[in-house]
Amino acid sequence: MKDHPLPALRNQLLNLHKLLMNAERAAYEKEGNVIASPMQFLQLLMEHERFAWLRQLSQLVVVIDEAMEEKPPITTERMDALVAEARHLLLGSEEPGSFAARYSKARELEAAVAAAHAELSKSLG
Repeated sequence: MKDHPLPALRNQLLNLHKLLMNAERAAYEKEGNVIASPMQFLQLLMEHERFAWLRQLSQLVVVIDEAMEEKPPITTERMDALVAEARHLLLGSEEPGSFAARYSKARELEAAVAAAHAELSKSLG
Protein backbone atom coordinates (compact mmCIF):
# COMPACT_ATOMS: atom_id res chain seq x y z
CA MET A 1 0.00 0.00 0.00
CA LYS A 2 2.99 2.31 0.56
CA ASP A 3 3.67 2.78 -3.14
CA HIS A 4 0.02 2.98 -4.19
CA PRO A 5 -1.45 6.44 -4.87
CA LEU A 6 -4.66 5.75 -2.88
CA PRO A 7 -3.51 6.99 0.57
CA ALA A 8 -2.23 10.27 -0.91
CA LEU A 9 -5.36 10.55 -3.06
CA ARG A 10 -7.56 10.14 0.01
CA ASN A 11 -5.84 13.10 1.71
CA GLN A 12 -6.03 15.17 -1.47
CA LEU A 13 -9.75 14.42 -1.81
CA LEU A 14 -10.31 15.51 1.79
CA ASN A 15 -8.47 18.77 1.12
CA LEU A 16 -10.43 19.27 -2.10
CA HIS A 17 -13.68 18.63 -0.23
CA LYS A 18 -12.85 21.38 2.25
CA LEU A 19 -11.99 23.83 -0.54
CA LEU A 20 -15.22 23.03 -2.39
CA MET A 21 -17.31 23.38 0.79
CA ASN A 22 -15.76 26.78 1.50
CA ALA A 23 -16.28 27.95 -2.09
CA GLU A 24 -19.90 26.78 -2.11
CA ARG A 25 -20.50 28.43 1.27
CA ALA A 26 -19.05 31.73 0.02
CA ALA A 27 -21.27 31.63 -3.08
CA TYR A 28 -24.32 30.80 -0.94
CA GLU A 29 -23.63 33.70 1.42
CA LYS A 30 -22.87 36.05 -1.49
CA GLU A 31 -26.47 35.47 -2.60
CA GLY A 32 -27.63 37.03 0.67
CA ASN A 33 -28.04 33.84 2.70
CA VAL A 34 -26.72 33.91 6.25
CA ILE A 35 -25.01 30.93 7.87
CA ALA A 36 -25.06 31.80 11.55
CA SER A 37 -23.07 28.90 13.00
CA PRO A 38 -20.95 25.86 12.18
CA MET A 39 -23.91 23.66 13.16
CA GLN A 40 -26.16 25.44 10.69
CA PHE A 41 -23.54 24.97 7.97
CA LEU A 42 -23.24 21.27 8.80
CA GLN A 43 -27.02 20.94 8.57
CA LEU A 44 -26.99 22.67 5.18
CA LEU A 45 -24.23 20.35 3.99
CA MET A 46 -26.24 17.30 5.01
CA GLU A 47 -29.72 18.40 3.94
CA HIS A 48 -29.82 21.37 1.54
CA GLU A 49 -30.11 20.59 -2.17
CA ARG A 50 -27.53 23.26 -2.99
CA PHE A 51 -24.81 21.24 -1.26
CA ALA A 52 -26.01 17.79 -2.37
CA TRP A 53 -23.34 17.43 -5.04
CA LEU A 54 -20.61 17.65 -2.37
CA ARG A 55 -22.05 14.61 -0.58
CA GLN A 56 -20.82 12.38 -3.41
CA LEU A 57 -17.24 13.37 -2.60
CA SER A 58 -17.86 12.94 1.15
CA GLN A 59 -19.17 9.44 0.52
CA LEU A 60 -16.18 8.50 -1.63
CA VAL A 61 -13.75 9.56 1.12
CA VAL A 62 -15.71 7.44 3.62
CA VAL A 63 -15.61 4.43 1.27
CA ILE A 64 -11.84 4.85 0.86
CA ASP A 65 -11.36 5.14 4.63
CA GLU A 66 -13.41 2.00 5.25
CA ALA A 67 -11.59 0.08 2.51
CA MET A 68 -8.18 1.03 3.88
CA GLU A 69 -9.20 -0.33 7.31
CA GLU A 70 -10.51 -3.66 5.98
CA LYS A 71 -9.26 -6.95 7.34
CA PRO A 72 -7.68 -8.70 5.51
CA PRO A 73 -5.79 -5.70 4.10
CA ILE A 74 -7.12 -4.02 0.98
CA THR A 75 -5.93 -5.55 -2.28
CA THR A 76 -4.14 -3.66 -5.01
CA GLU A 77 -7.11 -4.36 -7.30
CA ARG A 78 -9.50 -2.74 -4.80
CA MET A 79 -7.20 0.28 -4.44
CA ASP A 80 -7.03 0.59 -8.25
CA ALA A 81 -10.83 0.42 -8.40
CA LEU A 82 -11.18 3.21 -5.83
CA VAL A 83 -8.73 5.42 -7.75
CA ALA A 84 -10.80 4.75 -10.90
CA GLU A 85 -13.97 5.63 -8.98
CA ALA A 86 -12.43 8.94 -7.88
CA ARG A 87 -11.30 9.66 -11.44
CA HIS A 88 -14.81 9.00 -12.73
CA LEU A 89 -16.45 11.16 -10.07
CA LEU A 90 -14.11 14.10 -10.68
CA LEU A 91 -13.72 13.87 -14.45
CA GLY A 92 -16.44 11.52 -15.70
CA SER A 93 -19.83 12.74 -16.78
CA GLU A 94 -19.99 16.33 -17.96
CA GLU A 95 -23.79 16.28 -17.88
CA PRO A 96 -25.23 19.50 -16.46
CA GLY A 97 -25.59 19.14 -12.70
CA SER A 98 -23.24 16.15 -12.44
CA PHE A 99 -20.44 16.29 -9.89
CA ALA A 100 -17.83 16.45 -12.66
CA ALA A 101 -19.58 19.41 -14.31
CA ARG A 102 -19.93 21.30 -11.01
CA TYR A 103 -16.31 20.48 -10.17
CA SER A 104 -15.13 21.71 -13.57
CA LYS A 105 -16.87 25.04 -12.97
CA ALA A 106 -15.35 25.28 -9.47
CA ARG A 107 -11.87 24.75 -10.97
CA GLU A 108 -12.50 27.66 -13.36
CA LEU A 109 -13.74 29.99 -10.61
CA GLU A 110 -11.45 29.11 -7.69
CA ALA A 111 -7.66 29.22 -8.03
CA ALA A 112 -7.24 27.09 -4.88
CA VAL A 113 -9.48 24.37 -6.34
CA ALA A 114 -7.53 24.44 -9.61
CA ALA A 115 -4.25 24.12 -7.69
CA ALA A 116 -5.64 21.23 -5.61
CA HIS A 117 -6.79 19.54 -8.81
CA ALA A 118 -3.33 19.86 -10.36
CA GLU A 119 -1.83 18.10 -7.33
CA LEU A 120 -4.60 15.51 -7.22
CA SER A 121 -4.19 14.68 -10.90
CA LYS A 122 -0.81 13.11 -10.12
CA SER A 123 -2.54 10.55 -7.87
CA LEU A 124 -5.27 9.85 -10.42
CA GLY A 125 -2.70 8.60 -12.92
